[in-house]
Amino acid sequence: MKPDRQHLLHELLGGEPGARREATLLAGARILRRRRHWRAATRGLACALPLLVAGLWWNIAPRPRPSTPAPLAAQPPPAPAGPKELTDAELLALFPDTPVGLATLANGKKQLIFPRPGDEAKYVVHL
Repeated sequence: MKPDRQHLLHELLGGEPGARREATLLAGARILRRRRHWRAATRGLACALPLLVAGLWWNIAPRPRPSTPAPLAAQPPPAPAGPKELTDAELLALFPDTPVGLATLANGKKQLIFPRPGDEAKYVVHL
């Protein structure tokens, strides 16, 4: 190039050749940095997308449900385990505010004794 043309280009592009070179290098570094960030973001998304799809599939996929027992109303009530034996104190506590006695017979059985005539008919049912 002729020196006049070079001089004209330097004036149009501005400043010294060293400053232009520095500006060009900074712009190129910015472009390369942006490309590197996009590549990293694309790779991260490519790795995370299958995990996200698998997680969604795991939550949505039907799982075998355990068999549910029949409703409680349809089940028969459990059979009683048998009569519970009461202690003497528990037996006498069943008759509050009522005079009652507990007598042991000769054969070892115990019998309730009600001194008032209406109390035995009120509390005891003979089968």
